[in-house]
Amino acid sequence: MIIGIVGKPSSGKTTILNALCMTDAKMGAYPFTTINPNRGVAYVRVPCPCRDLETSCNPRTGSCQEGTRYVPIEVLDVAGLVPGASEGKGLGNQFLDDLRQANVLIHVLDTSGTTDAEGNDVDSYNPVEDIIWLHDELIMWIHNILFGTWDRMSKRMEIDLSKMPEIIQDKLSGLGATIQMVQTSLREADIIEGNPRKWSDDDKKAFATKLCENIFPIVIAANKIDKPSADGHMVAIKEKFPNYNITETSGLAELTLRRADENKIIRYLPGSNNFEVLVEDPDNKFLKVVQTIKEKLLDTKGSTGVIQMLETTTFEILEMIAVFPVEDQTHLTDADGRVLPDVYLVPKGTTAKTMAGKVHTDLAKYFIHAILVNQSNKRVSANHELEHGDILKIVSSAK
Repeated sequence: MIIGIVGKPSSGKTTILNALCMTDAKMGAYPFTTINPNRGVAYVRVPCPCRDLETSCNPRTGSCQEGTRYVPIEVLDVAGLVPGASEGKGLGNQFLDDLRQANVLIHVLDTSGTTDAEGNDVDSYNPVEDIIWLHDELIMWIHNILFGTWDRMSKRMEIDLSKMPEIIQDKLSGLGATIQMVQTSLREADIIEGNPRKWSDDDKKAFATKLCENIFPIVIAANKIDKPSADGHMVAIKEKFPNYNITETSGLAELTLRRADENKIIRYLPGSNNFEVLVEDPDNKFLKVVQTIKEKLLDTKGSTGVIQMLETTTFEILEMIAVFPVEDQTHLTDADGRVLPDVYLVPKGTTAKTMAGKVHTDLAKYFIHAILVNQSNKRVSANHELEHGDILKIVSSAK
């Protein structure tokens, strides 16, 4: 699973990447600071069973802090998108090609309205326009890929209309499209029946729009929310897009707090609404900055929004759940005695047997049953669908 970070130049994409992953990707207040895609590992928060069970865990990846498990997830920040990218403007072709790897997109929006559509500094700009044109560019990208060879494809479909979803999926497989996504998009575009050779331009646009929404769901990170001009724009954004998933964020504030924690000026848990001051130095400039962030952001908004935005993307949009597999159900350990060493993020609906295969292929091959340790050691079958936070003991005949 990869989360793509998109947006126009200078919107704060790379700052959010650095805040999430504590990387050192190049940042700058000018267009196209990012040329090649930046990768990082971010962390989402999951309640760790160790707190309720009054034990200490030994994470193999990520960490556990005060009963909160920080679970790794891959993030990709790509070059800034500008209007006309689907026609090759700016770094459009490179940008769009990089996006193929993503399962979901976070659109980082400059909510302050201080940069134009190409990332240049301006006095006033309506960020609503960025949401509109970026969405349109993604649709046109998919439209061009699919309908560039439509005459030849539609002739094949006409021979056997039942193969239409399969032929379309094959064309879009490089974008991560599935048969189900294609079928859903056909139904939502209301063109599930009919000769594809006779589709109108409106039919094609409607289908490309639905494909875009199903292949690349989008979460809006309304960034730079701490700037004075942002509040007014947020009202307009929410009115214009009432059904969008929008989180108010300040990537720079989150990065600053995490750097202060790294330098032991404060103790700050990512995503929290407060921090503990560790130094007694009223003249420390860094300390003054973080105190300002607390007063103007944490105390009013509740957080910087960055971690919350990532968690919305992971758990609400992608509908992932966290499962803790263990070998010893009594002590919650693996074969080496580590307590709760692993946590897997898997799609909602994952069965016990499918989960077994993620741990080891032999566990699925020789699956007998599974035990839900967190539900009084309840025995479940192969087809039992797991829930968020389950602790799972897999029983198999594998040697």
